[in-house]
Amino acid sequence: MKPSSSLLALPVLAASAANADADAGVISMPIRFLYGALNKISTSVVVGSSANASAIEVVVDFGSSDFWIFGPNATVNYGSPYLGFTGQCNTSPSAYYHPSAAHPISNFSAAYAYGGNSKILTANAIVNDTLSFPSSPAPSRSIPNIEVALVNHGSVRQAVASDAPCPDLSYDLGILGLAPRAGNGDQGPNFKADLWEMGRIKGSIASMYFLPAPANASIEYEFPGEVLFGELPPRDSYEGELLPVPIATQQGEIGYYVAQPNFSHANQTIRSDFPETTCLLDSGSLAITLPYEQNTTAFLNATGLQEYQYTVVYPSACEEIPRGLTLDLEFQTGNGTEKGMVKVPYRNLARGDPGPGGVLPEGLCALSLGFASSCTLGAPWFTASSVGVDDGEGVVWVGQGRL
Repeated sequence: MKPSSSLLALPVLAASAANADADAGVISMPIRFLYGALNKISTSVVVGSSANASAIEVVVDFGSSDFWIFGPNATVNYGSPYLGFTGQCNTSPSAYYHPSAAHPISNFSAAYAYGGNSKILTANAIVNDTLSFPSSPAPSRSIPNIEVALVNHGSVRQAVASDAPCPDLSYDLGILGLAPRAGNGDQGPNFKADLWEMGRIKGSIASMYFLPAPANASIEYEFPGEVLFGELPPRDSYEGELLPVPIATQQGEIGYYVAQPNFSHANQTIRSDFPETTCLLDSGSLAITLPYEQNTTAFLNATGLQEYQYTVVYPSACEEIPRGLTLDLEFQTGNGTEKGMVKVPYRNLARGDPGPGGVLPEGLCALSLGFASSCTLGAPWFTASSVGVDDGEGVVWVGQGRL
């Protein structure tokens, strides 16, 4: 999830477990991509060992660098259509940190902003506690001594008419950022940096991959995967070879940007409208956003996709999308001598979006795909790729995930 720079959220791998073995230098974390239009890549975590501690679904986010969850007595305000204005609606997070005497809370001050400042959160405390994963096949495995910020107030820009009842609000209950400290907008704490500085992982590396969906998987399939800290993706998580793509993040940017890949479908290349635009790897983003803003006709004609009221759709019911159709992204190394393709199945883009106004004509399937002058490789892209970021080498290793 791309943070706003103006302010300085499971099935699991049978062979994996949350692993805090410092001698191995690698820590693993189960992740999942749940079905639903508002879901991002996430993991279920429990912070602390209080008898009241509850599982919290936390966004696992390559597009930001901070780690926070809600603290006790937190409030989220909404209802105003304007930035910085208080709305008439309030809600309390359904899952949050429960303090214990063994882990005292310390004062802390930070502000986190996302989505062009449409979501602003403030933290007034921080705690050092144990992180565990209730869905892990080895639930006794945990990661001790992890710092996490505790948010006490959130503001979401969602308009509600003054005479209308307050509707339910969808918002993240926590975000675990995977990007490195940038020093110009990140507030901390930084999960990966803390592990590296404590010597608990053998490199400032984070990788993400998913298991392939079964051949007969429903369109509502929920993808299980894993993040590894301190190690690149395992060999059996990708086809072919991993390609080293230089990190192209500029001063003032947070996250991992890479040179724009070539986009194609069925061997037909589709030239973008903004070829110099770099692409952000953002597992905390709902969709893939491609740099086609001026004229999308060529892209739609080449891919067989359509637009319905500014929503990209496939012309069939979602379950009927052919399994072999893919959107193809070809990356290359810094000197251009090597290239590698990541094919994203159209079916992986169909995540239950109800369409404009919640109504979509029969025979159309809304996809988590959009157009802009920017480029974001959001959550659906990660389901088809095997990715490892190496801060020390300054590269993103990209491979075709096993489909």
